[in-house]
Amino acid sequence: MNVLSLTGVLAADPVRRDTNKGVVCEFRLAVDSRPRLWIVVQTWGQLAGRCAQHLTSGRHVAVSGQLLCEEYVTRAGERATRWFSRATAVTFLDRPTHETPGAQMDEVAP
Repeated sequence: MNVLSLTGVLAADPVRRDTNKGVVCEFRLAVDSRPRLWIVVQTWGQLAGRCAQHLTSGRHVAVSGQLLCEEYVTRAGERATRWFSRATAVTFLDRPTHETPGAQMDEVAP
């Protein structure tokens, strides 16, 4: 079983890309732990669109999904490994500063 649940703060604005497999959105999450853990979170499809639209640097979120590993070759020709989370649900734990005080927290799932 590969189930991962994390909470943290976005380190930067998410990056949305359109690919031949669909819409993908990635963001770097600073996980609430000591020492600080940084992990890239990847979302796809409708979830990716919502994350790209509503998330910005500094937002606090909860992420549920899987921990995945990907091997690739760098531009220098060296083999490298990248660990990341493929999220199946993202919960917005705070409100953006521009929303009205009565706005609710959102849970986003595909």
